[in-house]
Amino acid sequence: MITVRLWMLLLLLLLTTSAAAETPPPALRELIAIGLENNLGLLTEKVNVGQQAQQVQIKQAEFDPEVQAKVSYEKNSTPYESSSGFSGNSRADTASGQVGVGKKLSTGTELSMSLNSEWMTDNDFSNDLDDRYRTALILSLTQPLLRNLGRDVNLTSLRLSRNNQRQASLNYLLKTQQYILKLEDAFWQLAGSEQVIRLRKDSLALAQGLLEANRKRFAAGVVAVTEIQEAETATADRELSLSQAIQEHSLQLEELSRLLNYQLPENYQLAGSEAFPETVEPQSFPADQALYDQALKKRLELKINAFDIENAHLQKNYQANQLQPKLDLNLQAGLNGLAGEDRQTVPGSRYEGGWLDSAGSLAEGDGYQWGVGLNFSMPLGNREARARYQLSRMQLTRDRYARQDLELAVRNELRQQRINVRRYLEQLGIAERFAQLAEKTLQQEQRRLDEGLSDTFRMISFQENMISAKIGRINAMIRYHLAVARMAYVRGNTFERHHIIMTEDNEELTLENL
Repeated sequence: MITVRLWMLLLLLLLTTSAAAETPPPALRELIAIGLENNLGLLTEKVNVGQQAQQVQIKQAEFDPEVQAKVSYEKNSTPYESSSGFSGNSRADTASGQVGVGKKLSTGTELSMSLNSEWMTDNDFSNDLDDRYRTALILSLTQPLLRNLGRDVNLTSLRLSRNNQRQASLNYLLKTQQYILKLEDAFWQLAGSEQVIRLRKDSLALAQGLLEANRKRFAAGVVAVTEIQEAETATADRELSLSQAIQEHSLQLEELSRLLNYQLPENYQLAGSEAFPETVEPQSFPADQALYDQALKKRLELKINAFDIENAHLQKNYQANQLQPKLDLNLQAGLNGLAGEDRQTVPGSRYEGGWLDSAGSLAEGDGYQWGVGLNFSMPLGNREARARYQLSRMQLTRDRYARQDLELAVRNELRQQRINVRRYLEQLGIAERFAQLAEKTLQQEQRRLDEGLSDTFRMISFQENMISAKIGRINAMIRYHLAVARMAYVRGNTFERHHIIMTEDNEELTLENL
Protein backbone atom coordinates (compact mmCIF):
# COMPACT_ATOMS: atom_id res chain seq x y z
CA MET A 1 0.00 0.00 0.00
CA ILE A 2 1.28 3.45 -0.93
CA THR A 3 -0.40 6.50 0.67
CA VAL A 4 -0.40 10.08 -0.44
CA ARG A 5 2.52 10.80 1.88
CA LEU A 6 4.71 8.18 0.16
CA TRP A 7 6.96 7.64 3.16
CA MET A 8 9.86 5.36 2.44
CA LEU A 9 9.21 2.54 4.90
CA LEU A 10 11.10 -0.33 3.32
CA LEU A 11 14.25 -0.52 1.23
CA LEU A 12 15.16 -4.12 0.41
CA LEU A 13 18.61 -4.50 -1.04
CA LEU A 14 18.61 -8.08 -2.30
CA LEU A 15 21.90 -9.80 -2.95
CA THR A 16 20.75 -11.97 -5.85
CA THR A 17 19.45 -11.21 -9.31
CA SER A 18 18.96 -13.00 -12.60
CA ALA A 19 22.00 -14.08 -14.54
CA ALA A 20 21.17 -11.73 -17.42
CA ALA A 21 20.83 -8.66 -15.19
CA GLU A 22 23.62 -6.41 -14.03
CA THR A 23 23.86 -6.32 -10.23
CA PRO A 24 24.63 -2.87 -8.79
CA PRO A 25 27.49 -2.91 -6.25
CA PRO A 26 26.49 -2.98 -2.55
CA ALA A 27 28.29 0.34 -2.06
CA LEU A 28 25.95 1.97 -4.57
CA ARG A 29 22.91 0.52 -2.81
CA GLU A 30 24.11 1.91 0.49
CA LEU A 31 24.50 5.37 -1.05
CA ILE A 32 20.99 5.16 -2.51
CA ALA A 33 19.59 4.26 0.91
CA ILE A 34 21.34 7.30 2.43
CA GLY A 35 20.16 9.56 -0.39
CA LEU A 36 16.51 8.52 -0.28
CA GLU A 37 16.45 9.37 3.40
CA ASN A 38 18.33 12.67 3.29
CA ASN A 39 18.08 14.32 -0.13
CA LEU A 40 16.34 17.68 0.29
CA GLY A 41 14.88 17.63 -3.19
CA LEU A 42 13.05 14.37 -2.48
CA LEU A 43 11.99 15.58 0.94
CA THR A 44 10.50 18.65 -0.73
CA GLU A 45 8.55 16.46 -3.14
CA LYS A 46 7.32 14.40 -0.21
CA VAL A 47 5.98 17.57 1.45
CA ASN A 48 4.17 18.42 -1.79
CA VAL A 49 2.44 15.02 -1.67
CA GLY A 50 1.21 15.84 1.83
CA GLN A 51 0.00 19.25 0.68
CA GLN A 52 -2.03 17.69 -2.11
CA ALA A 53 -3.58 15.29 0.40
CA GLN A 54 -4.74 18.30 2.42
CA GLN A 55 -6.22 19.82 -0.74
CA VAL A 56 -8.34 16.69 -1.07
CA GLN A 57 -9.54 17.20 2.50
CA ILE A 58 -10.48 20.78 1.65
CA LYS A 59 -12.57 19.67 -1.33
CA GLN A 60 -14.24 16.90 0.66
CA ALA A 61 -15.13 19.42 3.36
CA GLU A 62 -17.40 21.23 0.89
CA PHE A 63 -19.98 18.51 1.55
CA ASP A 64 -19.65 18.50 5.34
CA PRO A 65 -22.77 19.42 7.36
CA GLU A 66 -22.77 22.98 8.69
CA VAL A 67 -24.23 24.14 11.99
CA GLN A 68 -25.62 27.67 12.01
CA ALA A 69 -26.68 29.86 14.93
CA LYS A 70 -27.76 33.50 15.17
CA VAL A 71 -29.02 35.75 17.94
CA SER A 72 -30.14 39.39 17.79
CA TYR A 73 -31.87 42.07 19.83
CA GLU A 74 -33.66 45.11 18.46
CA LYS A 75 -35.37 48.04 20.17
CA ASN A 76 -37.20 50.83 18.34
CA SER A 77 -39.53 53.70 18.92
CA THR A 78 -41.37 55.20 15.95
CA PRO A 79 -43.50 58.37 16.22
CA TYR A 80 -46.87 58.41 14.51
CA GLU A 81 -49.91 60.65 14.07
CA SER A 82 -53.28 59.37 12.94
CA SER A 83 -56.03 61.12 10.94
CA SER A 84 -58.21 61.11 14.02
CA GLY A 85 -55.81 63.41 15.80
CA PHE A 86 -54.08 60.84 17.95
CA SER A 87 -50.28 60.89 18.05
CA GLY A 88 -47.60 59.10 19.99
CA ASN A 89 -44.80 56.55 19.61
CA SER A 90 -44.93 52.98 18.52
CA ARG A 91 -42.44 51.04 20.65
CA ALA A 92 -41.24 47.48 20.34
CA ASP A 93 -38.48 45.28 21.78
CA THR A 94 -37.54 42.15 19.87
CA ALA A 95 -35.07 39.38 20.69
CA SER A 96 -34.62 36.52 18.26
CA GLY A 97 -32.52 33.40 17.94
CA GLN A 98 -31.99 30.82 15.25
CA VAL A 99 -30.20 27.47 15.23
CA GLY A 100 -30.02 25.14 12.29
CA VAL A 101 -28.05 22.70 10.21
CA GLY A 102 -27.34 22.72 6.49
CA LYS A 103 -25.67 20.40 4.02
CA LYS A 104 -24.77 20.40 0.35
CA LEU A 105 -25.19 17.09 -1.46
CA SER A 106 -23.04 15.85 -4.33
CA THR A 107 -26.05 16.20 -6.62
CA GLY A 108 -25.97 19.96 -6.08
CA THR A 109 -28.93 19.93 -3.71
CA GLU A 110 -28.65 22.27 -0.71
CA LEU A 111 -30.71 21.33 2.35
CA SER A 112 -31.24 23.24 5.57
CA MET A 113 -33.39 22.92 8.66
CA SER A 114 -33.67 25.70 11.23
CA LEU A 115 -35.51 26.39 14.43
CA ASN A 116 -36.35 30.08 14.82
CA SER A 117 -37.57 31.71 18.02
CA GLU A 118 -38.66 35.31 18.69
CA TRP A 119 -39.65 37.26 21.79
CA MET A 120 -41.41 40.61 21.41
CA THR A 121 -43.02 43.22 23.60
CA ASP A 122 -44.69 46.42 22.31
CA ASN A 123 -47.37 48.99 23.02
CA ASP A 124 -49.62 47.90 20.15
CA PHE A 125 -52.89 47.05 21.92
CA SER A 126 -54.25 45.44 18.78
CA ASN A 127 -52.17 42.44 19.85
CA ASP A 128 -53.84 40.65 22.77
CA LEU A 129 -50.56 38.97 23.77
CA ASP A 130 -47.69 40.85 25.35
CA ASP A 131 -45.01 39.54 25.80
CA ARG A 132 -45.24 37.22 22.77
CA TYR A 133 -43.20 34.16 21.78
CA ARG A 134 -43.11 32.89 18.23
CA THR A 135 -41.43 29.62 17.22
CA ALA A 136 -40.97 28.28 13.70
CA LEU A 137 -39.43 25.09 12.29
CA ILE A 138 -38.44 25.62 8.65
CA LEU A 139 -37.14 23.16 6.04
CA SER A 140 -35.53 24.56 2.89
CA LEU A 141 -34.32 22.92 -0.31
CA THR A 142 -32.53 24.43 -3.30
CA GLN A 143 -32.11 22.18 -6.32
CA PRO A 144 -30.22 23.21 -9.49
CA LEU A 145 -32.15 22.10 -12.58
CA LEU A 146 -29.64 22.98 -15.33
CA ARG A 147 -26.27 24.44 -14.35
CA ASN A 148 -24.56 22.58 -11.45
CA LEU A 149 -26.97 19.64 -11.63
CA GLY A 150 -25.65 16.15 -10.91
CA ARG A 151 -22.78 14.36 -9.19
CA ASP A 152 -20.44 14.57 -12.17
CA VAL A 153 -20.48 18.37 -12.08
CA ASN A 154 -20.39 18.88 -8.33
CA LEU A 155 -17.67 16.28 -7.72
CA THR A 156 -15.40 17.66 -10.44
CA SER A 157 -13.34 19.74 -8.03
CA LEU A 158 -12.86 16.80 -5.66
CA ARG A 159 -11.91 14.43 -8.47
CA LEU A 160 -9.42 16.95 -9.83
CA SER A 161 -7.91 17.29 -6.39
CA ARG A 162 -7.60 13.52 -5.98
CA ASN A 163 -5.94 13.24 -9.39
CA ASN A 164 -3.52 16.01 -8.42
CA GLN A 165 -2.73 14.07 -5.27
CA ARG A 166 -1.99 10.94 -7.29
CA GLN A 167 0.10 12.98 -9.71
CA ALA A 168 2.10 14.36 -6.79
CA SER A 169 2.73 10.80 -5.60
CA LEU A 170 3.80 9.74 -9.08
CA ASN A 171 5.97 12.81 -9.45
CA TYR A 172 7.67 11.95 -6.17
CA LEU A 173 8.41 8.47 -7.52
CA LEU A 174 9.64 9.96 -10.80
CA LYS A 175 11.94 12.38 -8.99
CA THR A 176 13.19 9.44 -6.95
CA GLN A 177 14.05 7.49 -10.09
CA GLN A 178 15.78 10.50 -11.62
CA TYR A 179 17.69 11.06 -8.39
CA ILE A 180 18.84 7.44 -8.32
CA LEU A 181 20.04 7.78 -11.92
CA LYS A 182 21.96 10.95 -11.02
CA LEU A 183 23.39 9.21 -7.97
CA GLU A 184 24.54 6.29 -10.13
CA ASP A 185 26.31 8.68 -12.46
CA ALA A 186 28.14 10.31 -9.54
CA PHE A 187 28.98 6.89 -8.08
CA TRP A 188 30.54 5.53 -11.26
CA GLN A 189 32.44 8.73 -11.92
CA LEU A 190 33.83 8.67 -8.39
CA ALA A 191 34.67 4.97 -8.58
CA GLY A 192 36.40 5.58 -11.91
CA SER A 193 38.39 8.52 -10.55
CA GLU A 194 39.64 6.33 -7.69
CA GLN A 195 40.89 3.80 -10.23
CA VAL A 196 42.51 6.56 -12.29
CA ILE A 197 44.37 7.78 -9.19
CA ARG A 198 45.64 4.24 -8.59
CA LEU A 199 46.80 4.00 -12.21
CA ARG A 200 48.42 7.44 -12.05
CA LYS A 201 50.30 6.37 -8.96
CA ASP A 202 51.44 3.21 -10.76
CA SER A 203 52.50 5.35 -13.71
CA LEU A 204 54.50 7.64 -11.43
CA ALA A 205 56.14 4.64 -9.79
CA LEU A 206 57.16 3.31 -13.22
CA ALA A 207 58.74 6.67 -14.12
CA GLN A 208 60.52 6.87 -10.77
CA GLY A 209 61.81 3.32 -11.21
CA LEU A 210 63.06 4.15 -14.68
CA LEU A 211 64.75 7.30 -13.34
CA GLU A 212 66.52 5.37 -10.59
CA ALA A 213 67.67 2.70 -13.06
CA ASN A 214 68.99 5.36 -15.46
CA ARG A 215 70.96 7.00 -12.69
CA LYS A 216 72.65 3.68 -11.94
CA ARG A 217 73.36 3.12 -15.63
CA PHE A 218 74.79 6.65 -15.94
CA ALA A 219 77.01 6.06 -12.93
CA ALA A 220 78.21 2.89 -14.61
CA GLY A 221 78.85 4.85 -17.82
CA VAL A 222 76.32 2.83 -19.78
CA VAL A 223 73.94 5.69 -20.78
CA ALA A 224 74.15 9.42 -21.42
CA VAL A 225 72.82 12.09 -19.07
CA THR A 226 69.93 12.74 -21.47
CA GLU A 227 68.44 9.41 -20.42
CA ILE A 228 68.21 10.73 -16.84
CA GLN A 229 66.71 13.99 -18.03
CA GLU A 230 64.02 12.21 -20.06
CA ALA A 231 63.09 10.10 -17.05
CA GLU A 232 62.98 13.18 -14.82
CA THR A 233 60.72 14.94 -17.33
CA ALA A 234 58.37 11.95 -17.45
CA THR A 235 58.33 11.82 -13.64
CA ALA A 236 57.34 15.50 -13.38
CA ASP A 237 54.64 15.07 -16.02
CA ARG A 238 53.16 12.10 -14.17
CA GLU A 239 53.23 13.95 -10.87
CA LEU A 240 51.16 16.65 -12.58
CA SER A 241 48.74 14.05 -13.97
CA LEU A 242 48.40 12.48 -10.52
CA SER A 243 47.63 15.88 -8.97
CA GLN A 244 44.98 16.54 -11.61
CA ALA A 245 43.45 13.10 -11.01
CA ILE A 246 43.28 13.76 -7.26
CA GLN A 247 41.66 17.15 -7.94
CA GLU A 248 39.05 15.53 -10.19
CA HIS A 249 38.35 12.89 -7.55
CA SER A 250 37.89 15.55 -4.85
CA LEU A 251 35.41 17.46 -7.02
CA GLN A 252 33.45 14.29 -7.78
CA LEU A 253 33.40 13.37 -4.10
CA GLU A 254 32.04 16.84 -3.34
CA GLU A 255 29.31 16.37 -5.95
CA LEU A 256 28.34 13.02 -4.45
CA SER A 257 28.30 14.54 -0.96
CA ARG A 258 25.99 17.31 -2.17
CA LEU A 259 23.59 14.75 -3.63
CA LEU A 260 23.56 13.00 -0.25
CA ASN A 261 23.07 16.24 1.68
CA TYR A 262 26.62 15.86 3.05
CA GLN A 263 25.84 12.63 4.87
CA LEU A 264 28.93 10.79 3.56
CA PRO A 265 31.38 9.54 6.19
CA GLU A 266 34.70 11.37 6.37
CA ASN A 267 37.46 10.08 4.06
CA TYR A 268 34.88 8.03 2.20
CA GLN A 269 36.28 5.66 -0.42
CA LEU A 270 34.64 3.16 -2.75
CA ALA A 271 35.74 -0.41 -3.31
CA GLY A 272 37.10 0.09 -6.82
CA SER A 273 37.76 -3.56 -7.54
CA GLU A 274 34.15 -4.30 -6.68
CA ALA A 275 32.86 -1.56 -8.97
CA PHE A 276 35.16 -2.52 -11.86
CA PRO A 277 35.35 -6.32 -12.12
CA GLU A 278 37.52 -7.99 -14.75
CA THR A 279 34.47 -9.03 -16.77
CA VAL A 280 30.81 -8.00 -17.04
CA GLU A 281 27.86 -10.07 -18.12
CA PRO A 282 26.13 -8.98 -21.35
CA GLN A 283 22.61 -7.61 -20.95
CA SER A 284 19.70 -9.24 -22.73
CA PHE A 285 16.52 -7.33 -23.58
CA PRO A 286 13.17 -8.25 -25.17
CA ALA A 287 12.44 -7.40 -28.79
CA ASP A 288 11.83 -3.75 -29.64
CA GLN A 289 8.03 -3.91 -29.61
CA ALA A 290 7.86 -5.92 -26.40
CA LEU A 291 10.34 -3.53 -24.76
CA TYR A 292 8.26 -0.57 -25.90
CA ASP A 293 4.99 -2.09 -24.65
CA GLN A 294 6.52 -2.75 -21.25
CA ALA A 295 7.85 0.80 -21.02
CA LEU A 296 4.43 2.27 -21.89
CA LYS A 297 2.97 0.45 -18.89
CA LYS A 298 5.69 1.45 -16.43
CA ARG A 299 7.03 4.88 -17.34
CA LEU A 300 5.88 7.34 -14.69
CA GLU A 301 5.86 10.29 -17.10
CA LEU A 302 3.10 8.54 -19.06
CA LYS A 303 1.13 7.82 -15.92
CA ILE A 304 1.36 11.48 -14.90
CA ASN A 305 0.21 12.49 -18.38
CA ALA A 306 -2.73 10.07 -18.13
CA PHE A 307 -3.99 12.06 -15.14
CA ASP A 308 -3.47 15.28 -17.12
CA ILE A 309 -5.76 13.90 -19.82
CA GLU A 310 -8.33 12.74 -17.28
CA ASN A 311 -8.28 16.15 -15.59
CA ALA A 312 -8.76 17.84 -18.96
CA HIS A 313 -11.78 15.59 -19.62
CA LEU A 314 -13.26 16.51 -16.25
CA GLN A 315 -12.72 20.21 -16.88
CA LYS A 316 -14.23 19.97 -20.35
CA ASN A 317 -17.37 18.23 -19.07
CA TYR A 318 -17.68 20.71 -16.23
CA GLN A 319 -17.36 23.71 -18.52
CA ALA A 320 -19.91 22.18 -20.89
CA ASN A 321 -22.38 22.16 -18.01
CA GLN A 322 -21.56 25.78 -17.19
CA LEU A 323 -22.78 26.80 -20.66
CA GLN A 324 -26.36 26.21 -19.48
CA PRO A 325 -28.49 28.87 -17.77
CA LYS A 326 -28.75 28.86 -14.00
CA LEU A 327 -32.18 27.60 -13.06
CA ASP A 328 -32.74 26.67 -9.42
CA LEU A 329 -35.84 25.28 -7.72
CA ASN A 330 -36.45 26.62 -4.20
CA LEU A 331 -38.81 24.81 -1.83
CA GLN A 332 -39.68 25.75 1.73
CA ALA A 333 -42.04 24.31 4.30
CA GLY A 334 -42.48 24.98 7.98
CA LEU A 335 -44.62 25.04 11.10
CA ASN A 336 -45.31 28.11 13.26
CA GLY A 337 -46.27 28.34 16.93
CA LEU A 338 -47.35 31.19 19.22
CA ALA A 339 -47.55 31.85 22.98
CA GLY A 340 -47.53 34.87 25.27
CA GLU A 341 -49.01 36.72 28.23
CA ASP A 342 -52.65 37.92 27.94
CA ARG A 343 -53.14 41.71 28.09
CA GLN A 344 -56.44 40.95 29.92
CA THR A 345 -58.44 42.83 27.34
CA VAL A 346 -59.91 39.54 26.23
CA PRO A 347 -59.12 37.13 29.05
CA GLY A 348 -58.56 33.42 28.56
CA SER A 349 -56.46 33.33 25.36
CA ARG A 350 -55.67 29.78 24.22
CA TYR A 351 -52.13 30.92 23.38
CA GLU A 352 -51.37 32.09 26.90
CA GLY A 353 -48.01 30.71 28.12
CA GLY A 354 -44.24 30.90 27.77
CA TRP A 355 -41.65 29.87 25.18
CA LEU A 356 -42.22 26.15 25.66
CA ASP A 357 -45.90 26.71 24.99
CA SER A 358 -45.03 28.32 21.66
CA ALA A 359 -43.07 25.16 20.81
CA GLY A 360 -46.12 23.10 21.77
CA SER A 361 -48.26 25.27 19.53
CA LEU A 362 -45.81 24.54 16.70
CA ALA A 363 -45.99 20.81 17.36
CA GLU A 364 -49.79 20.94 17.19
CA GLY A 365 -49.61 22.62 13.79
CA ASP A 366 -51.38 25.83 14.79
CA GLY A 367 -49.63 27.62 11.93
CA TYR A 368 -47.71 26.68 8.83
CA GLN A 369 -45.85 28.13 5.88
CA TRP A 370 -44.72 26.85 2.51
CA GLY A 371 -43.33 28.29 -0.64
CA VAL A 372 -42.00 27.35 -4.03
CA GLY A 373 -39.97 29.39 -6.49
CA LEU A 374 -37.67 29.36 -9.48
CA ASN A 375 -34.51 31.44 -9.87
CA PHE A 376 -33.20 32.01 -13.38
CA SER A 377 -30.07 33.84 -14.50
CA MET A 378 -27.75 33.84 -17.50
CA PRO A 379 -25.24 36.44 -18.72
CA LEU A 380 -26.16 37.91 -22.08
CA GLY A 381 -23.96 36.22 -24.66
CA ASN A 382 -22.51 33.93 -21.97
CA ARG A 383 -19.04 34.77 -23.31
CA GLU A 384 -17.06 33.75 -20.22
CA ALA A 385 -18.58 30.27 -20.09
CA ARG A 386 -18.02 29.78 -23.83
CA ALA A 387 -14.40 30.90 -23.57
CA ARG A 388 -13.75 28.63 -20.61
CA TYR A 389 -15.25 25.69 -22.49
CA GLN A 390 -13.02 26.34 -25.49
CA LEU A 391 -9.98 26.59 -23.21
CA SER A 392 -10.80 23.21 -21.67
CA ARG A 393 -11.11 21.65 -25.13
CA MET A 394 -7.76 23.10 -26.17
CA GLN A 395 -6.13 21.84 -22.98
CA LEU A 396 -7.41 18.34 -23.67
CA THR A 397 -5.96 18.51 -27.18
CA ARG A 398 -2.61 19.72 -25.78
CA ASP A 399 -2.46 16.88 -23.27
CA ARG A 400 -3.21 14.33 -25.97
CA TYR A 401 -0.44 15.74 -28.16
CA ALA A 402 1.87 15.62 -25.14
CA ARG A 403 0.97 11.95 -24.72
CA GLN A 404 1.89 11.17 -28.30
CA ASP A 405 5.15 13.08 -27.96
CA LEU A 406 6.01 11.20 -24.76
CA GLU A 407 5.36 7.87 -26.43
CA LEU A 408 7.62 8.81 -29.34
CA ALA A 409 10.29 9.95 -26.88
CA VAL A 410 10.08 6.64 -25.02
CA ARG A 411 10.47 4.68 -28.25
CA ASN A 412 13.45 6.82 -29.25
CA GLU A 413 15.12 6.53 -25.84
CA LEU A 414 14.71 2.74 -25.83
CA ARG A 415 16.33 2.43 -29.25
CA GLN A 416 19.16 4.77 -28.32
CA GLN A 417 19.91 2.98 -25.08
CA ARG A 418 19.80 -0.44 -26.74
CA ILE A 419 22.45 0.86 -29.17
CA ASN A 420 24.47 2.39 -26.34
CA VAL A 421 24.46 -0.75 -24.21
CA ARG A 422 25.48 -2.94 -27.15
CA ARG A 423 28.18 -0.59 -28.44
CA TYR A 424 29.58 0.30 -25.03
CA LEU A 425 29.88 -3.40 -24.23
CA GLU A 426 31.68 -3.89 -27.52
CA GLN A 427 33.97 -0.95 -26.79
CA LEU A 428 34.63 -2.30 -23.31
CA GLY A 429 35.81 -5.56 -24.81
CA ILE A 430 38.09 -3.71 -27.20
CA ALA A 431 39.44 -1.53 -24.37
CA GLU A 432 40.17 -4.63 -22.26
CA ARG A 433 42.04 -6.25 -25.14
CA PHE A 434 43.93 -3.04 -25.79
CA ALA A 435 44.95 -2.80 -22.10
CA GLN A 436 46.15 -6.40 -22.07
CA LEU A 437 48.18 -5.92 -25.25
CA ALA A 438 49.67 -2.66 -24.01
CA GLU A 439 50.73 -4.28 -20.75
CA LYS A 440 52.23 -7.23 -22.59
CA THR A 441 54.09 -4.92 -24.98
CA LEU A 442 55.50 -2.93 -22.06
CA GLN A 443 56.78 -6.11 -20.46
CA GLN A 444 58.50 -7.07 -23.70
CA GLU A 445 60.04 -3.61 -24.02
CA GLN A 446 61.25 -3.82 -20.42
CA ARG A 447 63.12 -7.01 -21.28
CA ARG A 448 64.64 -5.27 -24.30
CA LEU A 449 65.74 -2.40 -22.06
CA ASP A 450 67.31 -4.80 -19.59
CA GLU A 451 69.26 -6.29 -22.52
CA GLY A 452 70.34 -2.83 -23.70
CA LEU A 453 68.17 -2.98 -26.83
CA SER A 454 65.79 -0.11 -25.93
CA ASP A 455 66.00 3.38 -24.49
CA THR A 456 64.22 5.71 -22.09
CA PHE A 457 62.14 7.42 -24.76
CA ARG A 458 60.62 4.12 -25.92
CA MET A 459 60.01 2.92 -22.36
CA ILE A 460 58.22 6.14 -21.44
CA SER A 461 56.10 5.84 -24.57
CA PHE A 462 55.14 2.23 -23.84
CA GLN A 463 54.37 3.06 -20.21
CA GLU A 464 52.09 5.91 -21.32
CA ASN A 465 50.35 3.60 -23.78
CA MET A 466 49.66 1.03 -21.07
CA ILE A 467 48.35 3.59 -18.56
CA SER A 468 46.18 5.25 -21.22
CA ALA A 469 44.82 1.86 -22.26
CA LYS A 470 43.88 0.99 -18.68
CA ILE A 471 42.29 4.40 -18.13
CA GLY A 472 40.42 3.86 -21.40
CA ARG A 473 39.11 0.57 -20.00
CA ILE A 474 37.92 2.40 -16.85
CA ASN A 475 36.13 5.01 -18.97
CA ALA A 476 34.55 2.30 -21.13
CA MET A 477 33.37 0.51 -17.99
CA ILE A 478 31.82 3.75 -16.68
CA ARG A 479 30.00 4.37 -19.97
CA TYR A 480 28.70 0.81 -20.03
CA HIS A 481 27.39 0.88 -16.45
CA LEU A 482 25.72 4.26 -17.01
CA ALA A 483 24.11 2.96 -20.23
CA VAL A 484 22.70 -0.03 -18.31
CA ALA A 485 21.36 2.32 -15.62
CA ARG A 486 19.84 4.60 -18.24
CA MET A 487 18.23 1.64 -19.98
CA ALA A 488 16.62 0.58 -16.69
CA TYR A 489 15.29 4.12 -16.27
CA VAL A 490 13.80 4.41 -19.77
CA ARG A 491 12.19 0.99 -19.28
CA GLY A 492 10.71 2.14 -15.95
CA ASN A 493 12.67 -0.53 -14.06
CA THR A 494 14.85 1.64 -11.82
CA PHE A 495 13.19 0.48 -8.60
CA GLU A 496 13.32 -3.18 -9.62
CA ARG A 497 16.96 -2.83 -10.67
CA HIS A 498 17.89 -1.71 -7.16
CA HIS A 499 15.31 -3.94 -5.44
CA ILE A 500 13.55 -0.99 -3.85
CA ILE A 501 10.07 -1.41 -2.39
CA MET A 502 8.24 1.75 -1.39
CA THR A 503 5.18 1.54 0.83
CA GLU A 504 2.58 3.95 2.26
CA ASP A 505 -0.23 3.68 4.71
CA ASN A 506 -3.69 4.35 3.35
CA GLU A 507 -4.17 5.21 -0.31
CA GLU A 508 -5.03 2.46 -2.79
CA LEU A 509 -1.90 3.11 -4.80
CA THR A 510 0.79 0.45 -5.07
CA LEU A 511 4.08 0.54 -6.90
CA GLU A 512 3.07 -2.35 -9.11
CA ASN A 513 0.02 -0.65 -10.60
CA LEU A 514 0.97 3.00 -10.48
